Amino acid sequence: MRVALRVTRYNRCSLPALAAVLETELRPGTVDCRTVPGIAELNASDLVVYSFSSGEVESVADEMRTLRKRVGDRLFAIAGGPHPSARPDQVLDMGFRWAAVGEAGPGFAGLVAELAAGTVPAGGVIRESTLDDLDRYPPWPRTGKLFAPIEISRGCPVGCAFCQTPTLFGKRMRHRSPSAIGPALRRAVETGNTYTRFVTPNAFAYGSADGRTPHPRRVEELLVTARASGMQRVFFGTFPSEVRPESVTAELLGIVRDHCDNKSIAIGMQSGSPRLLQAIRRGHTVQQAVAAVEAIAHAGFRPRVDFILGLPGETDDDRAKTREVVRRLVESFDARIHAHLFVPLPGTPLAGQSPSEIDPQSRAMIEELTGRGYVAGVKRRGRWTRLDQDDED
Repeated sequence: MRVALRVTRYNRCSLPALAAVLETELRPGTVDCRTVPGIAELNASDLVVYSFSSGEVESVADEMRTLRKRVGDRLFAIAGGPHPSARPDQVLDMGFRWAAVGEAGPGFAGLVAELAAGTVPAGGVIRESTLDDLDRYPPWPRTGKLFAPIEISRGCPVGCAFCQTPTLFGKRMRHRSPSAIGPALRRAVETGNTYTRFVTPNAFAYGSADGRTPHPRRVEELLVTARASGMQRVFFGTFPSEVRPESVTAELLGIVRDHCDNKSIAIGMQSGSPRLLQAIRRGHTVQQAVAAVEAIAHAGFRPRVDFILGLPGETDDDRAKTREVVRRLVESFDARIHAHLFVPLPGTPLAGQSPSEIDPQSRAMIEELTGRGYVAGVKRRGRWTRLDQDDED
């Protein structure tokens, strides 16, 4: 049978991992696993696999309505990822036959195996167990050319109130070992892929036993392994991952400078208000974040700092404090600000909360700094809208 992985601009990092699970768990030749860029290529003989976040719900729902009209009840479709893990009931109502909750693993592979054998399992929710050993599955299939930034860690012990990571991966941070990463990167190089980035909730916590305490030697081992694989360009601590302020040290910044190609480091601050940082459970102070940005700049990197606008319960005093910090980071450290509009995500403590209004003073500052090249992330087209994060190194 064919497993059709519906690829979009937003799920390119997750689909290789799904294919790797099937390759590991199933006998060779059991399935033909391919990425499919559009629904016109899908048909009733496919198992259609979606992985999506909450920001893609409307577009996925539209596609499912179209597929249902064309294929009807013969449609075999399964959805996983951040949103299906938080709202499997909604996903089933959208027309998916199965909703996968948690990390892809034996449950997903078992469903595919049954379908390949001609048995149709009952529809509903598939709940996967947390994967203790990330080395069980390679980051992408051993065969073919399905590559993505390599996932090196899962889980986050902090549990920020706006973040879906604990819903999907839990609070215990687990790491893929350099001994497993090296062969995967060498296979990528052999097929002409000589550029890599990493996916992790906090790059500077790689190898950490508690997910908080930096482990410089493990980070260095990882980056040395990446270079030894033949990778010509290696980026760490930048998009599509970032670092947390309390994990930034001069030693880690030196290791990245010695072994990587990025000229910037992405760091999450989210607010300049001490009260709001505590309310959203960030786990660091304003002072820690400013000190981390200063250290990044002094190490020769351009800081790229995330802020969330419109957090629930923001007051004028909170906004004024954030504006003050933003201007300080820009003027003192040449920081580039990544502004995000708050969106309440299911499965998070802030689910169901309404965004606060963006006040005129904050709008004016963001628009001014955007014009000067210091802000990315949102743009005003009659109203403010979210933009994709740019890919500056």
